[in-house]
Amino acid sequence: MSETVRGKPEKAEMSVRILYYPFMGTDIDTERLILLARLCYAPMGIDELEDLLTGDKPSKEDTGKFIRNLIRSGHLGALEHWHTTFAVEGYSRISSQQNDRHRLMKVFKDSGVFYYNEPVQASADVSQLQQSQRYVKEDNFRYITPPSFYEHPEFLKRFETLQDEVLDMQRQGLSLGIPAEDVRFALTNATETRFVVTTNARQLRHMFNLRCCQRAQWEIREMFTRLLEQYKEIAPNIFYKAGASCDEFGYCPEGKMSCGRAPTLDELKKAYKTSKKEKKEG
Repeated sequence: MSETVRGKPEKAEMSVRILYYPFMGTDIDTERLILLARLCYAPMGIDELEDLLTGDKPSKEDTGKFIRNLIRSGHLGALEHWHTTFAVEGYSRISSQQNDRHRLMKVFKDSGVFYYNEPVQASADVSQLQQSQRYVKEDNFRYITPPSFYEHPEFLKRFETLQDEVLDMQRQGLSLGIPAEDVRFALTNATETRFVVTTNARQLRHMFNLRCCQRAQWEIREMFTRLLEQYKEIAPNIFYKAGASCDEFGYCPEGKMSCGRAPTLDELKKAYKTSKKEKKEG
């Protein structure tokens, strides 16, 4: 076995890349897909709908205006038709578990009896493919180091030594013929994982709301902050005002857990009531 393979585990650097979005690689503006929502407001036929995508009109400026008005009005259903796929590497196993919280859309169906709502599983709004530790041997893994560790050199050294020991255990276990799916039990949460996510623009905006927040865990916040920058370059109107909840809505939904960047909803309500009372008394 080569020295490279037998060396110490490498530290991983995060990388995120958009792999697919509508009309990628063509001369059709990807944002024009959202123009199909005009069907909801006008009696349009199939030919007219197709012309919205490939015709000379509307202009890029008018397309952007239409999309931004949809977003301002809260009519986000059209964004669900804009699907995209992105890939991530240099990401820890511990943080990847947070992605599963964006897995499925749940709906509540009225049973018609005593106002009881029966939960049923609906269509997926996020699909994820993740590299398997069962089938991919981790005898040359990379790992993620939290930035805070660098502020404590002795602790960082212990952490790096631990990763060396874990790598030795992986190689020893595999050489003994222990199945990879069992040897992986000795891995730490810092082990790198890679995954591909497919979702739609509406759900992605919601993910940005939660994960670009200052209170989000640092690694997932970094990942979505990088993604947001890339998506804004590709589709600036579809991701108009996208970001942390306070950036999009102007208030913080975290209540008492707010970081203080923006007023909470309760604070806005209180300010509104006070203003309304002062106007009435004035």
